Order: sequence, then C-alpha cells, then structure tokens
Amino acid sequence: MYKFLTKNGQLLAILLGVVVVAIFLITVFTGLDGAGYSVGDDLNQIMKDAPEGDKPAFDFFNLGLGLTIALIGIAFVAAVVFGLWQLISSPKQSLKGILGVLVIAAIFFAFYSSATPDMAGDILNKFDVSANVSKLISGGIWTTLVLLAGSFAIMVLAEVRNLFK
Repeated sequence: MYKFLTKNGQLLAILLGVVVVAIFLITVFTGLDGAGYSVGDDLNQIMKDAPEGDKPAFDFFNLGLGLTIALIGIAFVAAVVFGLWQLISSPKQSLKGILGVLVIAAIFFAFYSSATPDMAGDILNKFDVSANVSKLISGGIWTTLVLLAGSFAIMVLAEVRNLFK
C-alpha cells in the first residue's frame, strides 16, 4: 500500500479534490436553481432583506463544506500517521527533523517562560484573554519572529555563498 501511495498518491489526491469540487459545484448550481436564484444573485443581500422568521435555507452548500472538512481531516490524519511511520521505520534519517522540532520547542519555551501577561495591556480585559493564553500567544509570536529572522539570514548567507562559488 505504501509503495502504491508513493507512486500514485499525488494523482489520487488531485483526482479526489477534483471530484469534491465537482460535487460541490453541482450541488450549489442545482440548489441555487431549485431555490429560484441564479449565480449572479447576491445571497448576502437576500439573507439581509428576508424577514427574521422567514430566512431562506441555503442547505445546498453543506455537502461541499462537509466533504472539504472531511478531506482536511483525512489529510491531517494521513500526515500524522505517515510521519510517525517514517519516524519509526527510519529513526536515523529522522534525527535532523527531531532535532529541529526540539530546537523550535526550546525557543518557544524560552519565550513562553519569559513572557508576562501584562505586555498586552488593556487588550486582555477587552477580549477576555487569560494570563496563560496571553503567554502562549506572546511565545508563539516571538518564536515565529525568530524563525522568520533566522530563515531570512540563512537565505541571505546562502546567496552570498553562491556568489563566491
């Protein structure tokens, strides 16, 4: 199964995506037509103009949204399962990835530990954000900025190195 998916996985994923898009478009166009609307109608305005108790139900979008959410779930599960499979089957080749994740976790923990919840000021009270969530947000933002600066520096250094090759 693994060899089949490595050979044909991208094609199958693209075909599955095309099928989901086709199903979504078919249900939307037939649903719009069945409800008496055309593609050019402003559905937001129709919802705003409708009386409060008599809102039209646009249920024909639900199938496409459900299929899309299912595809996202399948992709997430497949990424985790195949990632763990690769990690277990060849741990020596996965060592760089494991070390990278550990370095990112260490950077995040350092910023999380040094963050103070009063950094955001009045925003915490306005949006009812707890002190722990504020520290998580601050740690995540600073980790992202450090990774962004690091990637930019590596990109510049790599180009300078290529200049002298």
